[in-house]
Amino acid sequence: MRSKTLRSVVLLVAALVVVLSLVACGDDETTNTAATTATTAGGTETTATASAPDTTATTAAAGSFDDFEYYEFSLSMHDPATSNNGMFYQAWADEILAATDGHVKVVLYPSSQLAAAGDVGEMVETGAVDIGWLFTSFYPGQFPLTDVTTIPMVGFGDALVSTNTLWDLYEKYPELQNEWSKYKMLNLYGNPGMLFCSADKPIEKPEDLAGLVMRTPAGPITDLVTKLGASPIVMPPPDMYEALEKKNITAYVFEPAGITNFKLEEVTKYFLDMPLYDGAFGLVMNWDKWNALPPEFQAIIEAATGRTGSLAAAQDFSDAAAGAHKTIADAGGEWLTPTAEAIAAFQAAANEVSAAWPATIKLEGFDASAYMQDAVNIAKTYSN
Repeated sequence: MRSKTLRSVVLLVAALVVVLSLVACGDDETTNTAATTATTAGGTETTATASAPDTTATTAAAGSFDDFEYYEFSLSMHDPATSNNGMFYQAWADEILAATDGHVKVVLYPSSQLAAAGDVGEMVETGAVDIGWLFTSFYPGQFPLTDVTTIPMVGFGDALVSTNTLWDLYEKYPELQNEWSKYKMLNLYGNPGMLFCSADKPIEKPEDLAGLVMRTPAGPITDLVTKLGASPIVMPPPDMYEALEKKNITAYVFEPAGITNFKLEEVTKYFLDMPLYDGAFGLVMNWDKWNALPPEFQAIIEAATGRTGSLAAAQDFSDAAAGAHKTIADAGGEWLTPTAEAIAAFQAAANEVSAAWPATIKLEGFDASAYMQDAVNIAKTYSN
């Protein structure tokens, strides 16, 4: 993982777990107490001296788990290994391996080798896949409250803002927690702002969507593009390049890092630089596989996930999007800046979609309008 802060936290927790495990040797009751203490320490970056170098923590962990079993878990994702997300989670797996002294090995299976993008959630739930990288927009109806960040043009267009907002909502609303109860939820975060992209003619104003066959994720964005005259097709990223080559689609909604991860800049000409919303990602683990781990290893993994790990993933995503912006331009892509009038026209259409969104939430007794407003207000706080 490229985040030095997160790496320090993982190694610090590993060192704490080692010390507590050694103190607790030979006494089952004491061992349970030590595990609880380690878990608590894993959630707080300042429980020990932060100035301790990474090498100290690594040395402390070496050989200290000799009596522990070895574990190997699969991690399925639809992005390629060479993508920013593939490299991020490979680095994360490497850190978990080092922090557990080689006892917890996570093997990455990129490019949908184990599960298609829309199947990985079910396969994690059943145990066919141990850990899965899940994009909620491929699961219509399963994550309605999480998908509040996918409402277009209400204030979501920055990965860090949406990630902090999602965690605030997750901690506040049991209904949102329940959407993820099938799994041990490790990370929850937003991607960079999704954009309108097109191959044959530029999209600069709402009228330009009329007649287009457009790839979109599921969710409110399909209502928006339909309202503007396009025909949305829900399609996973690995299928987009060929669909563009064959003219089965001529436009799409995607974020910059995803565009370059799948080399879509080779078959796309125009990119409207107007963030619409943020998609939501979850890194989830099968409950049985999680519960099989000793508390010491659970504490190490939790130190590298949760809000801390999610923000690290979101930051990596944002950095990749910034780099992709230049890569797209260097490949001949034209970045288009919308006029104030065009933004206002897009906003008017988006307002109709956001006004209709609460009625799509079918939770008895749940005030979806208040929830949406709460999410928007939280996002504004982080944006400021």
